[in-house]
This record gives sequence, structure tokens and C-alpha cells, in this order.
Amino acid sequence: MRIRLHILVALSTLASTCAIPVFAGQWHATGSLVCTECHVEHGTENRQEIPGGPFGYLLKKSTINELCLSCHDGTDPTAPDVLTPVSMYSSTSSGEGSAGSFNQTGISTGGGHLLGITALAPLQSGGTASELTCASCHAVHGNGNYRNLLEDPANDGSNYEVVQGRDVFVLHNPDVPPTAAGSNAAYERNNVGYAANYSLWCTSCHNLIRSNRTSTPPAHFNGHPTDVPIDNNAPESHSDPAHWTAGTGEGFPGVTDGSGIPRVPFLSPHAADFTASRTPQSSNQVFCLSCHKAHASPNAKGLLWPYNEGGAAFIGSCQQCHNK
Repeated sequence: MRIRLHILVALSTLASTCAIPVFAGQWHATGSLVCTECHVEHGTENRQEIPGGPFGYLLKKSTINELCLSCHDGTDPTAPDVLTPVSMYSSTSSGEGSAGSFNQTGISTGGGHLLGITALAPLQSGGTASELTCASCHAVHGNGNYRNLLEDPANDGSNYEVVQGRDVFVLHNPDVPPTAAGSNAAYERNNVGYAANYSLWCTSCHNLIRSNRTSTPPAHFNGHPTDVPIDNNAPESHSDPAHWTAGTGEGFPGVTDGSGIPRVPFLSPHAADFTASRTPQSSNQVFCLSCHKAHASPNAKGLLWPYNEGGAAFIGSCQQCHNK
């Protein structure tokens, strides 16, 4: 009885702290870490046995992906939806979530990160095949990183920081307690601006693209450079900084042939606030999320535009920086 009482007191205390503002805009941390959202006390929920349970660690679901997606599949309007088809951001200025959405789980669709598939991470030296879960990238009990991104995703002893208010900026944080309107505003694409460290975090697993390796003439690089200013090597640069900052014409929305796409995300390495992080400048840098969705997209390899599929916009993203 004493043990049970202590557990109930702890859960009650935790629930009563939900009004505390969420640290750095994250969730499942500090005041928003509610144990009963994922765990049950004695293998039952609301006095009913859990079908197939109880599961390990007294989780409500049998797998991490199933547990996370039980809220993040669109059934809870206050939780960011990450499973296609997504409609919760349809009324926002961008019409989409910042990280994209998984097409399906347990099936290889080629649209980016694949949940529930055992495979070797692409562009990784060494390593072993493993199954990708939500916990492969996010700390389930929260941490100090933006969106609870793991501090050591490759599990090699590293410590990667992507800190909101320094490396990433947002205009709207989610409401506490969560609301549908607050989540729509917080997790949509146009609510995020980037300054630094994101490429370093991504290449902790995809380490073969960590450096901008030089090539033999006439090519300058073996792959597309990252974290390099658009006006690098001006005026001999292959990019067009003036076209990028103007935001009109080839590659941008409004082109009559339909080849334009919304401006791609970019790094603003000297930004100190949200506005500066979202202001196009010739010194902006291309980084991983300039081309890929963090989760997945309808396009091959999680790209923001249909490069492999073809069509009018198949080089839309390229034209924004290069205007060729």
C-alpha cells in the first residue's frame, strides 16, 4: 500500500506540473513529461486489461513506433501528426509540417527515413543494420536539444547539440496544456528558422557526407557542399546570390510554367533571433534540410521537390540558388 501510495502521489505531482512552461519549446520533458501518456501502473488502463499486454516497461503499446504513432498519427489533434496523409497543417501559411511525414511503417517506400525497417544507414561508414524507430533520433523522456533530438544518435560517444534559441529559432512554442491551434502553429514549416549545427547532427549517422570533399577539375566537390555560403567564391561562384535573395523568378513560386517551389530552408549562421534566421541573405548556407525532409516526403529520398520523379519542378530547388 505504501508503494502504491508513493506511485500515485508521484503521478499526481507530475500531472499538477503540466502548467509549467515547456523548456525551450520541447515536449515530454520537465512540466510536460506525463508518465501516464505512455505507461500504465499495473498493466491495465482505466481498469481494463490492455489487449496483448502488459508490455515491457509497462508501456501501453508493444513497440516504440506503435506507441509514438498512437498519438502522432493524426488521431490526437493536439499532437504533431507525422504519418501520411497529414491534414492538421492545411490552414497554416506553409500547409505542411516542418519535418515532413512518414508514408507507411514497416514498408520500404523510398521516401526518406523508413520506420520499422531493418537496414544500414545510407552514406555511413561501417555500422550494422538496425531498425529505425522514433527513439533512434528523439529522446523519449526529453533533453536539452531542439525537438528532443538525441545527443548521441550514432551511439559513438559524441555529444551533439541543436539548441533552440541558439541553433534553431521558432516564433510560436506549443501551448501547455497542448491545443490543436497551438500545435498547428508550433510545428508547421514556416515556424522554424535555422542557424547552425543541424548538418553536424545529421552527419553523425551519415558520416560519409560530413566533409565537403574536393574533387578533380572541372568539378569542385564530390558532392553538394553543405554549410557553405551561397556567395562563397563570388563573383566566380556557380550560384546566383542576387537571385536567391530576391526570391522571384526561376525556381520560386509564381513562375508561369509551374517549375517553382516554396523557398527551401537555409542556415543563417549569424542569426540571433527568429526574424534574422528567416531573412534571405547572400551569406545563407545550404544544409541537409534545404533538400531533405527530416522524416520523409512524397518524393524519393525525402527530397522537397520531385527531382527523381521528373515534371516541371524537377530542378526547382536547384534554380533558387543557381538560376541556370
